[in-house]
Amino acid sequence: MDRKECLDQRLRDLETYLKPVSTPEGYTSREIVRRAIEFDDPPRVPYTFLDPPESDMLELGLVAEAAGTFFETSSVPVGEIYFDEWGVGQRATGRAWGHPEVCPLADLSALEDYQFPPVLHPEMIAAAKALVDLGNAAGKYVLGGDPVMGIERLRMLMGFENLMVALYTDRDRLEILLDKLTDMAIEGAGIWAEMGGVHGFVIVEDWGLQNSLQIRPELWREVFKPRYARLIEAVHRGGMHHIWHCCGYIIDIIPDMIEMGVDALQIDQPQVMGVDRLTEEFGGKICFWNPVDIQWSARAEVSNEEIREEAMHMLDRFARFGGGFIAKQYPQWWDIGLTSEKNHAIYEAFMEFGCA
Repeated sequence: MDRKECLDQRLRDLETYLKPVSTPEGYTSREIVRRAIEFDDPPRVPYTFLDPPESDMLELGLVAEAAGTFFETSSVPVGEIYFDEWGVGQRATGRAWGHPEVCPLADLSALEDYQFPPVLHPEMIAAAKALVDLGNAAGKYVLGGDPVMGIERLRMLMGFENLMVALYTDRDRLEILLDKLTDMAIEGAGIWAEMGGVHGFVIVEDWGLQNSLQIRPELWREVFKPRYARLIEAVHRGGMHHIWHCCGYIIDIIPDMIEMGVDALQIDQPQVMGVDRLTEEFGGKICFWNPVDIQWSARAEVSNEEIREEAMHMLDRFARFGGGFIAKQYPQWWDIGLTSEKNHAIYEAFMEFGCA
């Protein structure tokens, strides 16, 4: 099944995805997720699955992806350049993401005349509101996404190498741009808070390589941490949890995330840092929202039984703190070469050992 087939299937599954899932008497999905995030003894481990479409959360970003709101690239021939509303030219790959090749702020001297797009268009807000109402009617925990995606947006606007160099050669203008993107993210959080019925705000910003951060931790703390702290404070002020998707080896900055008040950390490669190490150092301090490691589970030699054992191990380690764990599947399993059979095995294992 290719990406378009999977997205078409997801649209067909949307009605099921929006329905309530099984919960113990007296609990809603929203309450179960809240208790997991806040270490308040949830009656079971909450989950977000798409194969089959069963979830305690309504993730607005996933619905938008399936509907083509943010990823209207399926009609672009592979290899051709398409431009998004930020003026970034991406080469179509036929997969979930293109490759940015035309970067409008490759030279930050262009910043003064650059036109930023709206944070969210009115029609997108109206569509989101309708979904938020459906999610709340089903008792789900509704998760609004950051439409800006700070470091990801910086890389697309500038290009990775230009961004890394600008940290040393053009810091003043880089920080002006970073402040603008932070302001826009705060505006996005404010839109969800004002709408009501949105319980969490998720940012998608990857900082890890396979064995280190992309930059020195000291530089990250100097340049980026104060902006993240400002955003997290705004999210909490709006009455929402702050959830951070951040892949790769990021163990050096997890203490900073906890200090700033990040409520949940969503990582797709827990084996990069080690499940045992993560729970020994940070268990009970921050909620983890993880699938079975996507790099490991997609390997052809990994069996369904090994996946089952890993899911059991993760639940045993992460969910032992009176909460602190949310189970999930990777939403774009076709992009990582994970078979539908293995993806379903992950669902079955999590359900058997703590989510049912």
